[in-house]
Amino acid sequence: MSFNFSYVQEKYDEKREPFRQYLRWKNKEELWDYSDCIIDVIGMDEDRARIVVRREFSKPSKFMGREFKVNLMMGFVVTDVNKNKNSLTFSIQQNKDRHYGQIQDKHRELKDVKITGEENKINDLYNKITGSIGHPPNDPHIFSSDVTPNSEFLPVIYQPKIDAWNNFLREINVHKKSDQYEITLVFEGEKLRKHRIFDLLYKAIRLAIYRRTKDIESFNVDSEHFTFHGIYSGDGTLFDDSIHHDKEEPVEKRKVRYYYQDANHPIVFVNTSNHAMAPHDNNHDFWKLEYVPWGKYLSIKVEKKTKQETNNYYEEY
Repeated sequence: MSFNFSYVQEKYDEKREPFRQYLRWKNKEELWDYSDCIIDVIGMDEDRARIVVRREFSKPSKFMGREFKVNLMMGFVVTDVNKNKNSLTFSIQQNKDRHYGQIQDKHRELKDVKITGEENKINDLYNKITGSIGHPPNDPHIFSSDVTPNSEFLPVIYQPKIDAWNNFLREINVHKKSDQYEITLVFEGEKLRKHRIFDLLYKAIRLAIYRRTKDIESFNVDSEHFTFHGIYSGDGTLFDDSIHHDKEEPVEKRKVRYYYQDANHPIVFVNTSNHAMAPHDNNHDFWKLEYVPWGKYLSIKVEKKTKQETNNYYEEY
C-alpha cells in the first residue's frame, strides 16, 4: 500500500564551492511532500512506535555506467497518532542529545508530520500503529520490505542521502572468518563538514599515508553483535567528523538492533561525515540511501575481498 508523506522542516541549501561542500540553513521553513511512499511500523516500549517510510530513488551512475535504483528511508519515533478521514498526524519524539537532554539541532525538527491516503488504507495503518505503540516485538526488529529474499550473509547499509554528494558507497566486501564476518566498505571519498576548512589538507594526508583517495572503513559482525574498532559513531551525526570511538582494546560489542529480513542481514547506519557507524540511526530527520547488496539495480559492487586486499586494490601508487 502506498501513501503520501509530508512534513515541515527548515529549508537548507546544499552548498557546493570549489574546495568544500556543506549545508546552510535558511531560517525559513518549507513543506516537504512525497507521494508513493511505503510505510512500515515497528513497536517500541515506553508507549512509542517507530514509523519507517520508504520511497524509490533512481539516478544515472557514472560509477556503474547505468541507472541505479534504491529506496530512500526515513525513520522516526511517534508517541501519539491522530486520525481524520483520510490522514494521520503524529506527535514526534525529537532526536535529543543523550548527555544534555536537548534537541541536537532545532533546525532539523520534523513538524506537522502527516500521512494521507485512501480512507480504508488509513484506517488499516492507524490500527497497525496504535496496536504497535508500547508493544515491542518478541522477535528481532525487522525492517520488512518487498525485496526478493536472500540467504547469504549480507549486511544492509544506510547512508544519509545528502552525505553522498561525492561520498557515495561504491563497494561492500563480505569476508567470512571463523566465527564472524569482516565487512569492508569503500566510499568514493570523505568530505569533512565540522572541520571543512581542513578538508584539502586531510585528503593530502590520507593520500600520503594510505596511498589512496577512497575512504575505506571496516567492522566485524556475527549474527548478534557488531565490533566497530575505531569507527563507532556513538551519538555523532552527519554534522560531525573525526569521530573514532571504540579504539581501545577490548573493543566493546554492539548488539544488532535491526535486521532487514532475517538474521543474515543486520542493519548498519553510517552516521557521520567521516563514515563512523552504529547499529542505530542518529539522522532520523534526513532521508537515507538504503543499500541492499542483492537488489536488482545495484549502485554498489558486492565482493568478498579482505580489508587488506581492498586496501591493496585501491592503492594509487
